[in-house]
Amino acid sequence: MFGFIHESIRQWCYQKYGEDAWIAILKRSGFESGKENIVNHYYSDQDTYILVDAVSTVCKMTREEVWENYGAFVITYIMEAGWDELVRSMSPNLKGLLDNLDSLHYFIDHVVYKANLRGPSFRCEDNPDGTITLHYYTGRPGLYPIVKGILREAAKKVFKLDIAIDIIGRTQRSVQMSTGERIEEHVIFQIKAQNTNQSNEDALGALPKQIESSDYQLRLSNKDFVNTFPYHIVFDRDCKLIQVGREIYSLSESDFATNPNQFTQSQHLKLKGQMMIMSGGNIIMYLCSPDVTSIPELLQFGMRMNSMPLHDATRDLILLNQQRLSDVEMKEEGSVKHFSRRKSFSLQLESNNEQLEQMAKDLEVEKGKTDALLREMLPPTVAQQLKNGLSVDAREYEEATIMFSDVPTFQQIVPLCQPKDIVHLLNELFTKFDRLIGLQKAYKVETVGDSYMSVGGIPDAVEDHCEIICHLALGMLMEARSVCDPISNNPLSVRCGIHSGPVVAGVVGTKMPRYCLFGDTVNTASRMESYSPPGRIHCSETAKLCAEKTGRVEFEPRGKVQIKGKGEMNTYFLIRSFKLSIWEITSRARGLIWSLDEKRFKVYFPDEDVNSIDGYQELRNSIVDDIIAQKATKGSRNCVIV
Repeated sequence: MFGFIHESIRQWCYQKYGEDAWIAILKRSGFESGKENIVNHYYSDQDTYILVDAVSTVCKMTREEVWENYGAFVITYIMEAGWDELVRSMSPNLKGLLDNLDSLHYFIDHVVYKANLRGPSFRCEDNPDGTITLHYYTGRPGLYPIVKGILREAAKKVFKLDIAIDIIGRTQRSVQMSTGERIEEHVIFQIKAQNTNQSNEDALGALPKQIESSDYQLRLSNKDFVNTFPYHIVFDRDCKLIQVGREIYSLSESDFATNPNQFTQSQHLKLKGQMMIMSGGNIIMYLCSPDVTSIPELLQFGMRMNSMPLHDATRDLILLNQQRLSDVEMKEEGSVKHFSRRKSFSLQLESNNEQLEQMAKDLEVEKGKTDALLREMLPPTVAQQLKNGLSVDAREYEEATIMFSDVPTFQQIVPLCQPKDIVHLLNELFTKFDRLIGLQKAYKVETVGDSYMSVGGIPDAVEDHCEIICHLALGMLMEARSVCDPISNNPLSVRCGIHSGPVVAGVVGTKMPRYCLFGDTVNTASRMESYSPPGRIHCSETAKLCAEKTGRVEFEPRGKVQIKGKGEMNTYFLIRSFKLSIWEITSRARGLIWSLDEKRFKVYFPDEDVNSIDGYQELRNSIVDDIIAQKATKGSRNCVIV
């Protein structure tokens, strides 16, 4: 069906039920917003039925009620759209309007939309009581409620008349068309006027009075009739031709009766006119004229201007149209090219609109990716300030906790591996660390090589910042065990350094802004990491005291350690948290263990009996393994007592 129908349905739903209802209708029908109401597009009947069924469900109406309400609305819609003069000029009464509906459909299909479509057909009968019997024929069964809605509203708006419409018959039959077989529905309506002082005859326009000047009856011979009306066809109740006009006879092939197939399949002149039932009801006459609008069409069928009767307006139509074509041809070639360019531009504009819609959707997706990347580079609050065009001033935090972590054996691994293997190793390790950052609500500052810097209490100040970082460090040690050293295929070991103190934070750079931390706390945390044995979490005394304020954690004294640039410092090893188990920190199942298969891929097995309840025994065992491996390494100068 024409997109006009979809657009008018949308307008009706918007006015009566609102935008939210229409969005629900589109979602239910599967239409994409903006693609459901393209006026010049021709939608399949199935698409229209799906849309109407969605309206029926959302608006809680039967399909018949939807069609009838739509029929009433469409009269108002087309009259407000500028077609009111055409509707009012068709007839002074309702019957005349119904008699002209077929010609109106022909005009819309063939002139407005230039589509060779077969619309519905209407036929009126006058009844002795002044009512009208309307016969409605259509190849789309089930649409008859539209007719009821249209007739009621048209009678009310155009003729100020209330009418009652009753269905007195409805049948379906199979009709053989030139394009194949189709189901045709025949619905019979009875129409009568209501609440009017006029009779049905005057109100509806039925049974016009006969006016005769005398008793004289004009009689035409067959010869006079076929010459006066050269384009007419008369046939009886059995559809047998009784008489045709002079010009129709001259245009017919002599063998069309003996060779009907060839005659039917060839191209012929189209005739438009009116069917008239002669007195007695046994004969029908089709009084018509050729459907040609230009001289080239006239010549195509071997006709000349004298083929048209002088009283036939088709002559004037052909001459006027020919004059219009001549005026167009006389215009400059540039004007023709300009028109062609405009038409091409219009088509290109429509195509560009569709591309722009798709680009807008793609842009939203990319914008989401950009925002996500920006949130990775900067804290969300800082990123939002920069997006809004605001400046971000440096801020001093009285206390925050910073942690550095790295892979102690990284420098021994690099010379023995391909670059892509190193990238894969760090990507796997840092992806696991990033997940822990999200779980513990910490902030990842940056990564440089194998070094991973994170902070708690920045940019949003929190009281338990050190406890957060302690949990993060314990999780990192455990998660690193699931990453393999590409050289030895043993679980990877990392070390961490933690320190708490005052920090200054701010955005550095404009082209590629970075959120940076400054202060002695940063340097001290880096020293804690540098002086940490593999597989351990090395903490300053300040960090220990800060963690114990809010958390229940266990530390192991390391004693005094000579720190470069700091002198002797009391430091500690973080052992465990009494608040959270390793499984809670890493959000892993307790019994999930892994081993390497024959292709050196990790395979996970669920077995709760293998692991301890809190997971710290496994973490302790891995630390011991690292120390043993370190002692066994030749040339090692480090000595760690556990």
